[in-house]
Amino acid sequence: AGRHSAWASRRRACTSGAVGTVARSGTRGLVAAAAAGASSSLAAARQALGGSSAGAGTPREAATATATAGVVVRPGPVSGESAAAPRRLPPNLRRVTSTDLDAWARGPAVLGHAHSRPSCEPYALSAVREMGRGAEVPEDWSVRLLSAAGMKGRESPNQDAFSYTVLDNGWIVCVACDGHGEQGEVISERVARMIPFFLSLHLPALSLDEALPRAFAQAQTDLERCFSSAQAYSGTTVAACCIHGERHEAWFAHAGDSRAVLGDLVSSTPLFVTEEHKAHDPGEHQRLEEAGAQVITKRYEDGELVSRIFIPKTGIPGLAMSRSLGDGCLKKYGVIAEPEVRNVSNLWERSTAPFVVLASDGLWDAITAEHTVSELAGRRRQGLDVLLGAEALLRRSQRLWIEAEGDYCDDVTVLLVVPSSGLVANPEDVEIEDATMEVM
Repeated sequence: AGRHSAWASRRRACTSGAVGTVARSGTRGLVAAAAAGASSSLAAARQALGGSSAGAGTPREAATATATAGVVVRPGPVSGESAAAPRRLPPNLRRVTSTDLDAWARGPAVLGHAHSRPSCEPYALSAVREMGRGAEVPEDWSVRLLSAAGMKGRESPNQDAFSYTVLDNGWIVCVACDGHGEQGEVISERVARMIPFFLSLHLPALSLDEALPRAFAQAQTDLERCFSSAQAYSGTTVAACCIHGERHEAWFAHAGDSRAVLGDLVSSTPLFVTEEHKAHDPGEHQRLEEAGAQVITKRYEDGELVSRIFIPKTGIPGLAMSRSLGDGCLKKYGVIAEPEVRNVSNLWERSTAPFVVLASDGLWDAITAEHTVSELAGRRRQGLDVLLGAEALLRRSQRLWIEAEGDYCDDVTVLLVVPSSGLVANPEDVEIEDATMEVM
């Protein structure tokens, strides 16, 4: 709890991607150092956007200008190209409206689709909009999709978003997003819907190691074209998984600090956990420095390492992750939308009762991946509903936030996907688990 409290204070002190946020606690020094020597933050921000009209006005004006889905507000800067995938869309896909997305979700390529709509009431679960058969398919799979608003100030919307899609070719696509900045909820909801849309255009023609980076790149391009102002100083992290039950395939793709976990309900073991993308990671740091970003890092007495990314000598925006979608003001400074893609199919196939948890850092900053897997596996052993364990974890993380912070709780999103056959324990599982524990 002490470690969580220390980190939470630093985390909320400079909200990821928020422009004009007053730094609190230890991160005040990070922002002050970043702003030192700046003669004009506004001029630097405009320069960072290449003189584009998308950067006109104050950074706050850029962040709060609302863009309607599918309408290009004004020409915006084109972010740095991802080396992993082309950014060009076919002419008929350059403007995808919400109506287009609804038609796609109800169309023949999709068996079921569900996505979240943000709520503003503290601790309230987001509404889920379902199309087709929603989250009821496939019949031999069980899912739990949850996102809850935190307590971050008056009428602060839940900036997390998620989607769940079952394609007609057998792929299950789950996406969890954690938005930041003043229009973070707009960006996260859009990305959560666009990634499965773009993936459906590439599967099965492309392999997942090609299709996933391409879908992320196209989602970034979509933001630049349809939400030019909003994405300049707002963005989102992404954790996505693609599962094909018949083929025993499972893939993860993520950008930022939303994470994906592959676990086993029998061994109570995390089989694979994605790593956060932070500016102090050596590989990420090198790319940012070569692109000219200002990175400020501080290690606290408890060993926690905190880093923030700034437009040089401006003190903005203080982004906490080195990869994200949106955050257009930092794309020329090395913050990329390219995901880290991992094929975890071998681990999935070898697992006795595999399952996947995708979650925003509202969960992971409070509860470890090891505890998450152990909690869900324990419910299975006790004959309790494993799916309800997702909500138990969400509510527990909220309690931990409030215990540590008193007046602050982050948004929390938890997606749990598990083959229905693995939900019920049997005697053979107990023997396997005992043997596993002896080895451990």
